[in-house]
Parts: sequence; C-alpha cells; structure tokens
Amino acid sequence: MMSFHRPILPGKAIELVKSRHFDGPEELLADYAAAGLIKTYALMREIRPVGGPTKTVRDSQIPQDEWARIVASNNIMAALNGGTIQLDGSKLPGGLPAIRITGISFSEASLIKILDRYCADSSVRSPAAPPKASPTTQEKPLKPSSEDQKRTQEAVLPIKAGDLTASIAQTMQSTGLGRTKVDQLMREGDLVRTKVGSRALITVESIERLVGAKVAR
Repeated sequence: MMSFHRPILPGKAIELVKSRHFDGPEELLADYAAAGLIKTYALMREIRPVGGPTKTVRDSQIPQDEWARIVASNNIMAALNGGTIQLDGSKLPGGLPAIRITGISFSEASLIKILDRYCADSSVRSPAAPPKASPTTQEKPLKPSSEDQKRTQEAVLPIKAGDLTASIAQTMQSTGLGRTKVDQLMREGDLVRTKVGSRALITVESIERLVGAKVAR
C-alpha cells in the first residue's frame, strides 16, 4: 500500500501546506487525515484491547478514527514532531483499545492532490479589487460583499462528480435538511466536517453515507 503513495515525513508535509499559504498547517493536516482526505501511515501501531493481547502492526495505514482520537486528545503536535503517540483506551471490556503509534508519515500524492484542489478553490476566494469611485455623490444602498455573493452562488451549485467535499449550503441543498439539523449531524459525527482556513466543508462521502445515495452529479 505504501508503495503506491510515497510517504513523506510530517515536516515535509507541513512545508507543502505552508507553500500553498494555508494557515495552521498542523491542524489542517490532522483535520484532513481525520476526514479521510489524505492517507497517513505508521511504522508501527500497537493495539492493546482491554483484557486482550497486544497486536503489533507494522507499516500500516492509520485509520480515520485513530486520527480523530489524536485530535480529540490534543496530540497533534506530538504526532507531527515525530514522537510516539499514546492513545488511552477504555477500562471497560469491549471499549476502545489503547493504541501506541510510532513513526507517522503522509502520502505525498494524496496530500498534493487535495492541496491542488483547495488551492484552486482559494484562487476564487482571493480578495476582490477595490471598487471604483462612484460617479455621483448620491449615497447608494449597501451591496452584498463579494464573499456573500460567492456563498449565495454556492448555494445553488450542485455537488459535482469527483468532489471530495461540499459547502454547508451544498449539503443543505443535496439533503434537503436545514442548517440547524446539518449542524447537529456535524456535532454528532454523522456528517464529517473539515476546515480549510476559515471555511467549513463537509466530506461528500459522509453526505452520501447519510442519505444512502449518490449526491454528486
């Protein structure tokens, strides 16, 4: 598996994110991994279930749910500094196992693919040129900002085939749900939310899993 996705160390992954001028590269990488948008690997994962033997897995892909636990336990910096991550497990039989993760790396191909996608999107969101001076001194009603107009346009754009994420407006349109319900489903984890800069996006995979049908056109 790792041969198809050349692994790079976290430091190189952070540099790639910074080169695209995204803020908070460490948090962004962790969010991408937890959302399943990029592939990550570990030299070794030791999985210790309650009351059971420890299972050691070498050179394996790190599952999304383990990244979600890394984020929730505030272990992002330790994970990206090349350290060993210890995720505490449940003390009850059948609960979450304790996991020890060593040697995290990222798939360069999947990271570049998702950065290329969001970098293209961010070019649309670049600041608009300053407005020209009005030819008259008469005061005019305030118009929506370019960002507001873009968001309004997004609300009517369908999710396209090949899209990995969708805006909240697109999610509402494709599911027929209101904003309050979408927010609730994000909090409950039924809709997987990721953040790019100041923009909240939802993975198309989680939308399709929720509605049980393809939503991309």
